[in-house]
Amino acid sequence: MIEPTLHLTHDQFDRARELIEERAGIYCPDSREQVLRRALAARMHLCAIADWRHYLQLLTSAATGDAEFRQLLRYITISETSFFRIPSQFQALRQVLVPSIVAASPAGTLNIWSAGCSTGEEPYSIAITLEDMGAALRRWQVHILATDVRPEAVECGRLGRYRERALRGASRDHRARYFARRDDEYEVSPHLRQRVRFQELNLAAPRYPRPAPNGWDIIFCRNVTMYFRPQTARQVIARFREALRPGGFLVLSPTECLCTVSTAFEIIEAAGAFIYVKPPLDAALAALRPSGAAPHAPAADAHPRPPQGVGARHALPLPCPARRPAASEGEAERQACARAVAAAAADLLEEAEHTLLPFAADPRAVRARSLLAWVRALRGEWEQAAAGCMELLAHDALLAPAHYILGRIAGHAGEADESEEHFAKAIYSDSGLVPAHYYLGVARAGRGDNEGALRAFRGALRALGEGNDAWLDFSEGLTREHWRHACEERLAAAVV
Repeated sequence: MIEPTLHLTHDQFDRARELIEERAGIYCPDSREQVLRRALAARMHLCAIADWRHYLQLLTSAATGDAEFRQLLRYITISETSFFRIPSQFQALRQVLVPSIVAASPAGTLNIWSAGCSTGEEPYSIAITLEDMGAALRRWQVHILATDVRPEAVECGRLGRYRERALRGASRDHRARYFARRDDEYEVSPHLRQRVRFQELNLAAPRYPRPAPNGWDIIFCRNVTMYFRPQTARQVIARFREALRPGGFLVLSPTECLCTVSTAFEIIEAAGAFIYVKPPLDAALAALRPSGAAPHAPAADAHPRPPQGVGARHALPLPCPARRPAASEGEAERQACARAVAAAAADLLEEAEHTLLPFAADPRAVRARSLLAWVRALRGEWEQAAAGCMELLAHDALLAPAHYILGRIAGHAGEADESEEHFAKAIYSDSGLVPAHYYLGVARAGRGDNEGALRAFRGALRALGEGNDAWLDFSEGLTREHWRHACEERLAAAVV
């Protein structure tokens, strides 16, 4: 058996992931090295190629490169999905988004794009939702575009055949009306398949499809930006905004990073789901802006508690101590940090990193070294960022910024328990670190701990009210008001 990865050097591995990011926007951090190595091994074996140089020639050849690259992507990306995944978003589509569009005109064309559609469950769920609306769309033409970077996923969507596991979110009525049983599979009805047009499309491309004359009414893009570096994800969101018509809706996964979504979007809460709106916001929807939920915060819960359900080893003593004083910094470090924070806010991450590098070896430059780790995390350089944090913690085991950054890295890697533990330690050490409260709330909400999430978001609001500015190093270019708005909308959705 051919084992080509045994001969793959680190430089060759780096070239492989650089090529994947250049062509598909998909970034493979060091934590996914073995996934990529196995994918390369499998493809080289199937192509009967034992030498990396020959495989690289195949990948970059004008004649064969595109076809082989598409095959390689099958082994890198995950296509686990199902019908009506995140039901609240489809309720919002039916109860709020489409009715608001229909209310503005008695007839017209409704254009919806499912970007990163995987094997088609999402666009067909959209089509079923619209079919259920019946007479409300009688005078409307509906166009649904479904795109994915992987050709085999697009072809699977066109065929419209699914195992029962994929239909676990579909009701019995939907199964009876829109599917036909074919042995051990369910086939989408021909009528529904005609409503969805499938197309291969790479979101790393600079131009997105846009229907005439104004743009998309609604774009769904869920669980896609997880494969991108943070700055690439922000570029994708900016292109979505450009492709939407004024007043158009963007539907993302609830776990999307706060900083991924441009502040140029309005935010509404519909049927328990957060929806992003390209301005201007219709007057009828303005009432759905999440209102301040601070009155719901009980005065008794004055201190954040350690994460629940992650074992006794995560417990922290209560009450929280007062905020620990920051290490003193010299004038040169202070100015460099200010420049780096401004550069990072403008998404000039390489510039920010270069500004901080002169302080990387100075054990006294705690703030600069913390920011350097943070900038590297924003660039998707997870291993370097984590190593920097561990060096900082070796000198100060409760350094709040280091635990916060490690929490974000763990969250990106899907290590929910570890992520919560680091956020809780960051808050224990510095109760004014607003982003740590916020992302602790996001993590708890993601695993269904609603009460724990509420406490965390209220903790973030309390910290915002204290007027401390140290946490702004990690604000990701967002203002106090934006963070306040994000916390309030999370609370509003949770307490409704």
